Amino acid sequence: MNNEKITRREALKCMGTTLAGLALTASGLSSITSCTEEKKRRLVFYFTGTGNCLYVARKFAENPLSIPQIIRQDKLEFEADEIGIVYPIYGHLAPQMVQEFIRKARLKAPYLFSILTYGNRKCSATELWNNLATENGTRFDYITTLKMVDNFLPSFDMNEQVKIDKQEDKQIAEIMQDIQARKHWIQPVTEEERQQHAEFMQRAGHTLSPSAEKLLVIKENCIGCGICVKVCPRRNYTLTGEGVQCKGACEYCLSCVQNCPQKAITLRAGEKNPDARYRHPDISLNDIIRANRQ
Repeated sequence: MNNEKITRREALKCMGTTLAGLALTASGLSSITSCTEEKKRRLVFYFTGTGNCLYVARKFAENPLSIPQIIRQDKLEFEADEIGIVYPIYGHLAPQMVQEFIRKARLKAPYLFSILTYGNRKCSATELWNNLATENGTRFDYITTLKMVDNFLPSFDMNEQVKIDKQEDKQIAEIMQDIQARKHWIQPVTEEERQQHAEFMQRAGHTLSPSAEKLLVIKENCIGCGICVKVCPRRNYTLTGEGVQCKGACEYCLSCVQNCPQKAITLRAGEKNPDARYRHPDISLNDIIRANRQ
């Protein structure tokens, strides 16, 4: 068979039954690659603040689906051959919006996987995620973590973080092999990691779900570009004649802080290096806006 696009009639003749390929949704389009083999349909959902998880999600699907965009739908029922979720670990947990998604969504697939990104400590993140998903009717076949740049500004200097080679592409290649083989594996958690998480929760308390008022807009630096309005997945920012106003429940993804070109938004609690900011080098500002704009 040549490389030219085949017609429906030719596909029917070759397969001897029904159509060999259907135009799929934006998770990665399928095409008829041979008379005997169909490309699997894979849906990948992601949450991102600075582009790390979008970078990873694109390795597993041509057009991954943004959770902040998808969650606005009335009906959250999805079916495919494979379904994956990629998200950043915040305080060893999934972002609030990702937790909301897994509680509401109905995911139907023979193989489900999750990739959890982190920069410093993952502790019991895989176990906590697996428990939450199972409690809400979703059973993952594969859950793993992926170490990348830690973009939590209160604790890390972005200029120093980007110098560390965490071999993210090597890790992604290994995970890709696992998923292609449909490996069944939940990354194990040690008792020490469980204890570390328990101690962290005691220290952090309610601050894991902060209000947007914890972010301070430095009005004299603000030029009214509106980027913070566009990158916030919670729609917490509004641009007024008196400058930017911010209020509402915050994911603490820091997308607003990291992407402000004037560094006009900073954290009340302080930062390791207020002059350093981060966005994944292979992800554009427009990519973040498309993922998060409400």
